[in-house]
Amino acid sequence: MARGPMFRRIYRRLAADLAASLPLKARLLDVGTGPGYLLGHLARPRPDLSLFGMDLDYRMIRRGRKGESASSPAGPRQFLVADALALPFAAGVFHQVLASFTFHNWQEPEAGIREIMRVLKPGGRAFIYEMNREASAQDLRRFAGEEKLPFPLVYLGFKTISQLHALRAQDFARTFHQAKVAKWQLLPAHHIFWRAVIEG
Repeated sequence: MARGPMFRRIYRRLAADLAASLPLKARLLDVGTGPGYLLGHLARPRPDLSLFGMDLDYRMIRRGRKGESASSPAGPRQFLVADALALPFAAGVFHQVLASFTFHNWQEPEAGIREIMRVLKPGGRAFIYEMNREASAQDLRRFAGEEKLPFPLVYLGFKTISQLHALRAQDFARTFHQAKVAKWQLLPAHHIFWRAVIEG
């Protein structure tokens, strides 16, 4: 799915969001990076960033490393195999942590959130992007219009995927409460997604 044209469009949107908000020369960890496509989109406008991608699937990481060796001269990227519930980093080493479309798959999401908070520097932020299960037909129309895609295609695709891969606002609230997150914000993003921001 990550290779498809739809996800390339989505990754460009998310990269634009992040590129505008990340501090200069920040260290960013992408939890559940897959083959690292989002990091590739982010590295082009922000070569100053130090980007780390981790995923539980070694095949995804192998693809990420291959892509890095043949990629554009954008900033440094490192890829490693690791579990989101046990991040192999010392406390307080990242300015920003990112998780896109993986949070809903975590077996113990509150443990993953606690790990993200642990590796964040004081004052750092974590960004969690997921599909918004509560997106309305009007939201889907707006997204389809911006992307110049047929509304029926977007509607059917969203309804099919969202059954297993989308979250409600209450899902975030419950997990963040269980993980004892003090400061967080949840906002709709690009009409059909959530952007949760956790303050370190």
